[in-house]
Amino acid sequence: MQLARLAAVAPIAFCLAAAAPQDQTAGDLRREIDQLRQQVAEQQADLDAARARIQELEQQLADRSRSSGAATAPAPDATPPAPTPVPADPNLGPGGLLSSLQADYLAAFPSDPPTRGTGSTAPLERHWSALRTWATKVEREGVRSLSWTGTIDPNSVRSSNRTVTFTVIVTNGNRDYRVPGAISAGSFERVLRNGSLVQGPVTVNAVIKPRLRINPDRPAPGAFDVPPMVGPYVEFGYVCDVKSVVPASAPAAPSNAPAAP
Repeated sequence: MQLARLAAVAPIAFCLAAAAPQDQTAGDLRREIDQLRQQVAEQQADLDAARARIQELEQQLADRSRSSGAATAPAPDATPPAPTPVPADPNLGPGGLLSSLQADYLAAFPSDPPTRGTGSTAPLERHWSALRTWATKVEREGVRSLSWTGTIDPNSVRSSNRTVTFTVIVTNGNRDYRVPGAISAGSFERVLRNGSLVQGPVTVNAVIKPRLRINPDRPAPGAFDVPPMVGPYVEFGYVCDVKSVVPASAPAAPSNAPAAP
């Protein structure tokens, strides 16, 4: 009889023991829900305060705009300042070479070029043909050995197959020209000190070959003049065949560059 009573009570005791953790978990969930509700309420209060502050600041900005009149922001179509004139001396850098070619252009084409109109395009086509003939002559006769001074862009240096490519920034007037170059790794060591680029300017000794492009769709430079223009319909460019690069204070290495014609 005693055993029977114990057998009857045992399942009930087991159920109560198992139910206790469930009641405790439910309580924890209720407390977590209450905490989250409190956090949401606090964040909502912060959000309402932030919105009110934004409205206040916007109103202050509107009041100041009305009191100061028209906005003083620059016009969206404002153009950058024109480049500072550079002497027509190719030894100064790309800017000097450009000025020299511009002088040659004005000597060859002193009159204003024809313009597009509703009539025949024959005058313009004849002018473009004359420009191509002139550009071919300039490219053939304009090859020369030059020494340009600037600074190497450290982010441009790349080494591959014993050749180093780099870019020298040459400033002429208020314009920076990026002069690309490639040279053997051994020759490039002249501008290295303990594996790092020397500080200060370098001199690039190179054969420069003008490259002029006739662009019938570009009669004027436009706002930014990129690429620079030699004259109406004529865009400026060049090829740089680097022979050596040295610190600007160092003597130039002997070059086997062909003499300028």
